[in-house]
Amino acid sequence: MLDKLLNYNNIYQLWLNKGGTYESAVELTLRQLDSLEAIAGDRESWEMLLDISARGRNTDAWLAADWPSGFDELLLCVPLCKLVDWECPKCTVGSRQENNSCAMDYSLFGYIGELVKSADRNGLIEHIKDARKMLMNQGFQWNVHTCTLEPIAR
Repeated sequence: MLDKLLNYNNIYQLWLNKGGTYESAVELTLRQLDSLEAIAGDRESWEMLLDISARGRNTDAWLAADWPSGFDELLLCVPLCKLVDWECPKCTVGSRQENNSCAMDYSLFGYIGELVKSADRNGLIEHIKDARKMLMNQGFQWNVHTCTLEPIAR
C-alpha cells in the first residue's frame, strides 16, 4: 500500500512528463492525497506510516526526498511547489493561506504532518477531504490559526 505514494523523484518526473502545467500539478497532488488516504484507511499501512514518520523528523529538515524511509507532508504537494519554484505566495494553496509555506505546521499540508505525528487517523482522513476541496475549488481558503477550511468572503 505504501508504494501508492510516489517519492519525490517519481512525482516530480511524472509532473514534468505531463507537461509541468498547473492542471497536472493539481491532478498529481490530488493523486498523492488519494494515496495517503488509502494508507490511512488500511490499519497495517497506517501503522507503518506512523513508524516511518517518527524516524528522523527531529533531525532531518527535508524528509520529502526520503520516502519511503522517511515521511514529510511536502511530498504530497511537490508538483505545486515546483510549479511556482517554491514561491508560496504565487501558489494556489499558499496564496489562500496567508501566503504561508506548506512547510508551516498549521498550513494546509503542514497540518497533515501534525495529524500524522499525533496519530490522528480519523482527523487525517477528514482533513484530506478539506485539502481536496481547496485544490478543486478556488472559493476556499485555509485558516492557519484555526486549521479550518473557510469559504472566501466575496
